[in-house]
Amino acid sequence: MNTLKMMKKYLFIALCCFGSVNLFAQSITVNDLTNLTTLANPEAHNYLVLSKGFKREYTQEVDGNTVERLNKLTADKKEESVDIGQAVKLSSGAILRTVSYKTGTPLHVFNLISQAKRAGIHMRFQGADVKNNIYQFDNDFYHIEMLIARDNTYGFVQIKQKEYLGFD
Repeated sequence: MNTLKMMKKYLFIALCCFGSVNLFAQSITVNDLTNLTTLANPEAHNYLVLSKGFKREYTQEVDGNTVERLNKLTADKKEESVDIGQAVKLSSGAILRTVSYKTGTPLHVFNLISQAKRAGIHMRFQGADVKNNIYQFDNDFYHIEMLIARDNTYGFVQIKQKEYLGFD
C-alpha cells in the first residue's frame, strides 16, 4: 500500500513540474521568426496556425501587401501576436520579407535575445530611449530589432530580411 501512495506522490510531483514548465513557455523562437521571413504568406500562416496555435485576428492591405496579424492568448493570459506579409519587392524580382512579433510578457523578448546570442547573431547595438530598451542584432541575412518597454508592459521584435549578394 505504501508503494502505491509513493507512486501517486511522485506522479503528482511530476505533473506539477511539467505543468509549471508549460505555464511560462513562449510560443515563438528566434529560429521560428527568421524562418517565417523566408515563407510566403500562405505557408507562414499555416505554420503559425497549425504548429504554433495562433489564430487570424485580421488582414489589411499596406503598400500593396496583404499584412496578416495572428494572435494567441498564452497560459499567463497575455497576448502574443505575429504580423506577416510585410515585404519589399526588389528590381531583381526578389522579395524581402519582414516579420513582427509582440508580446505582453517582456520575459519572452529577453529569451529571444538570449537565443539570438546563442545562434551567433551579433548584437550591434544596445541602448534605450524614453520608452524602450533597444537591442539590435545583425548578420548577413537578417536585421533584428528587439524592444522591451521600460515599464515592462510589452516586448516587440521585428526581423527584416536583407538582400544577400552571392558570388557565382
